Amino acid sequence: MRMKATIAAAAIAFGTLVAAGPAPAEEPVKLAYVDMQKALNESRAGKKALGELQKLMEERKSGLQKQKEALEKKKDELDKQGLLLNEETRKGRESEIRTLERDYSRTLSDLKEEFGRRENEFTDGIRKDLLKVIEKIGKEGGYTLVLEKQYSAILYAPASIDLTETLIKRYDADGAR
Repeated sequence: MRMKATIAAAAIAFGTLVAAGPAPAEEPVKLAYVDMQKALNESRAGKKALGELQKLMEERKSGLQKQKEALEKKKDELDKQGLLLNEETRKGRESEIRTLERDYSRTLSDLKEEFGRRENEFTDGIRKDLLKVIEKIGKEGGYTLVLEKQYSAILYAPASIDLTETLIKRYDADGAR
């Protein structure tokens, strides 16, 4: 939702600038863009956050793997013994397997949700800091508008107006996080 509002605001601002055109006494319109995802992934703080998230995922994945192995073991046992068991015992084991499958599915769903939430926690602060650096770069460089590469529908732009590397270097140099 927030991204759509940002895109709409950028489109309106850009449309206004293009429609109005530069006034004779004003400076020409100067545009640039940044790839925020690349800046997040390649900055020191972004790499650190990604490492922490991956470490957390590995820890959780081992528990999930154990749960899956237990489920598979129960299924194999039932397949091997199914015909030898009386109906009541077989139904009891089938019920147990369904419960294990539900638990596994719930755990998997909960983990996906947790990872999404944790990723947002890790990246929100970095994203806010990156925006502050972009604002500084924009003001210092005299840019009229700095767009986000992936969400502002840039269909073509020369690499010369890409500020992503400048953003990463500046952000890392500022000692952020």
